Amino acid sequence: MVDTVRRFSDLIAPILVKDFADVIEAKSHFYIQGPDDKFSNVASWEMINRLLERTALWDSRLLTLAKDGPTFDAEQYCRADTDVDGHAIMRPVPSLIRKHLKDGATLVLNNTDTLTPELAAVSACLRLRFGAQVKCNIYCSWQESQGFATHFDGRDVFVLHIAGKKSWNLYDGFYELPMGDSPYIFRLGHEENERLKGSCIEHVEMTPGDLLYIPRGQYHDAIASSEASLHLTFGVVPMLGINAMNMIQASVVNEPLFNEPLPHFDDPKVLKAHIDRLADRLSQMLASPETSVKVRESQESVAMQDFSAAYGLPHTGNIATFKVFHDQSIEHGAKGSNLVAASEWVAERDYFTDQELAAAFPRLKPTDIVRVIEELITANRIIQIG
Repeated sequence: MVDTVRRFSDLIAPILVKDFADVIEAKSHFYIQGPDDKFSNVASWEMINRLLERTALWDSRLLTLAKDGPTFDAEQYCRADTDVDGHAIMRPVPSLIRKHLKDGATLVLNNTDTLTPELAAVSACLRLRFGAQVKCNIYCSWQESQGFATHFDGRDVFVLHIAGKKSWNLYDGFYELPMGDSPYIFRLGHEENERLKGSCIEHVEMTPGDLLYIPRGQYHDAIASSEASLHLTFGVVPMLGINAMNMIQASVVNEPLFNEPLPHFDDPKVLKAHIDRLADRLSQMLASPETSVKVRESQESVAMQDFSAAYGLPHTGNIATFKVFHDQSIEHGAKGSNLVAASEWVAERDYFTDQELAAAFPRLKPTDIVRVIEELITANRIIQIG
């Protein structure tokens, strides 16, 4: 059983979950000071070193270096190699990386959200809360080192500070609704970004246990203010309207109207009438119940895809995963002490597996575990999600 953050409410405390929607609506960043050990079970320098020692994990896409702007070219810190399938890759070289770090580079480990049970647990809480994919990056910086110039992200970001100190500047400038990972920041150029970032509205120095939420598109920058600094960013990647359009595009291929030749450009009235018919048909397709179901299923699949990753070996049977509803209460007493204890246990997490529940209550027989789960479902405390 993973001893780490298991509830979204614990992540953002003391802000209440019901108040967080107001923060999202207002496009406001927020900074929360926490006890030094708040995230001590999520990550550490020891964990980073263990991950880096698993050299087969890393290539120039997943391990990058940055200093005052774009990431380094792979040739600056990697050597040519092949993966297990014989495909050409660029493999990071520890000695070259250490040299660049000594010169002030920032080490970035990308897409680490499932590399350890602790990181996966935090990602899962965010997935459940936002119904979206979550990506975690790890940033290792050294004193007075700034990996990236003032920039914005294409997703809402939760920053968890793990070790050392790092100074952050938050600006009132926004780039409205950037898409995903598109590198707008580098295409816009330094002068344009300086114009768009606006004025600094808050300066914070993050220490272990602190959390910073930065909404999508808000300009910010950061610089290590201690000898060594370690923080995580969990980026929330929701599906966008363009994703729904992409789903429609697959269906449009089989639509006769969309396969008809367009009228000649010399007859603009006829061409416009044809375009209007295309727009009407596209509107009908978007508004159909089938499209809503397909979009919802796709959202759920993306958000829940890693909840079925547990194996639980040597056990070879099915593993059931459940989501917990924290706004439901349960009547104690007549329902039995096992149900009361289990209800209190599930209240401490946003999700769990039947194997975790059995491990938490080793004196209960498998039939008792099944009965407790059924009673919790009946009481609307939990729902199976995998």
